[in-house]
This record gives sequence, C-alpha cells and structure tokens, in this order.
Amino acid sequence: ISVFKLPASVCDELTRMIRQYWRGVENGKKMAWMSWDRLRLPKPMGGMGFKDMRAFNQALLAKQAWHLIDTPDSLCARLMKARYYPSGQLLHTAFSGNGSSVWKGILHGLDLLKRGVIWRVGNGADIRTWRDPWIPRPSSFRPITPKEPPFLLVVADFIDDNGAWRVDRHREFFWPMDVDYILIRTSPRNRDDFVSWFPEKCGAFTVRSAYKLATCDHNVAFANGSSSSNPEGNRSVWNRIWSANVPRK
Repeated sequence: ISVFKLPASVCDELTRMIRQYWRGVENGKKMAWMSWDRLRLPKPMGGMGFKDMRAFNQALLAKQAWHLIDTPDSLCARLMKARYYPSGQLLHTAFSGNGSSVWKGILHGLDLLKRGVIWRVGNGADIRTWRDPWIPRPSSFRPITPKEPPFLLVVADFIDDNGAWRVDRHREFFWPMDVDYILIRTSPRNRDDFVSWFPEKCGAFTVRSAYKLATCDHNVAFANGSSSSNPEGNRSVWNRIWSANVPRK
C-alpha cells in the first residue's frame, strides 16, 4: 500500500471488511448504527477516525514522491530522474501515464504532494514567479496577480544584490493582496531555494498531515452538512471525551 497504487476495488474491499466488523447486531441481523461517513471523521470532529483507504494509499505514495524531492542524491532518486525526468525537476515536469507500476504510484502520490508543497525563497533563482507555489497564502500558494512582462520569470528578479526584497518592484507588478503575503516573511537572503511541506510548521512531510489534506474537503463538507454538530465548535468537547480517564472499552 505504500509502494503501489491499489485498485479502487481493493480499497473498497478493505473498507467493506472494516465496516462489516463494526456493524452492530440486532435480532440476529447486522445493522449500521451510524453512517460510515460519520465514523470516518477524525475523533476531534465526532467520528471514530477510521481510514479512507484510497486517501491513505495516496498519502503513503506521496511520501515516496517527497523522498525524491527531499533526498535528490539518493540512489532511488537518481535512478528515477535518469529514467523519467532527466532534464527537469519532479515538480515542474508533466508526465504521461506510461511507466512502471511503482512510478505510476509515485505520480499518484505526487498529485497530492503538489497540494501541500511550497518553495521557501532563498536567492529566488529556481522559483518561477507565476507558476510555482511560493507565496505563504493558505490553499493557494501562487500569485493571483495576472502574469506581467516575460522578463520577470523568476523570484530572483524581485530580490536585490543584498538578498532583500525589492519592495518597489513588488508594489509595481503585484496586486496588494499578493504583496501583503509576500512581505510577511523576512528578507530571503542569499541562499539556495528549497521545497517545504506547508501543512507542518517544521516543513517536514508526514503521512498524517498528507492524509488529513487528502480528506479535509470531504470531512468539512460532511460535518458542515450535518445537523448534529459543528466540527469547529464541538472539537474541544470531543477531545475531552477521548482523553477522559475511563476504560477504553
């Protein structure tokens, strides 16, 4: 499950086995006491925290894609680069559906990884201004300002020789909402750019945060559509329930 993209039928069969086990029994017949969508919610949102097997598979595969980015000098990363993207970068290259089963799994994880990676600005030479995620804005890391003249292709064009932001150029070519987020950070200084994982404060990838990212839209949509609870308002209540000093059973 951490190496290959499992067929949807296999994931659904695993889910079916879990659901069958947790069904209650009444009058000799098994019945669902609560909807599976509710049981799938995290415990702080009122669910039981059962895994969505499709999302969990993708989160594990995203870890493989992260290793290729985070450790580019490893043997695996060098082999994959030589075979599939010899003249480019993993995050910049568009791939076809051809390749080995392992590579197809990595691409499946890469789709999720791209939703959470962000470039940390150093000298700005490797970051494409209008295409790469580098602005620390939640859910959207790219400029919302329309693309400007073609000579401003990399973030380095907005940094002076001392490694500080050229604020005048930012205000000239970016809309104010972009400038506000860009200037939140201190001056990038002269160092190499690197990729970070935005959902974690430390910037390191974790399967847990990737799984949360893969399921957040479904969880929030279901919880907001439920009449029984508000996920944000009752989160502290559920946390107290699960941390109560009582037998787990």
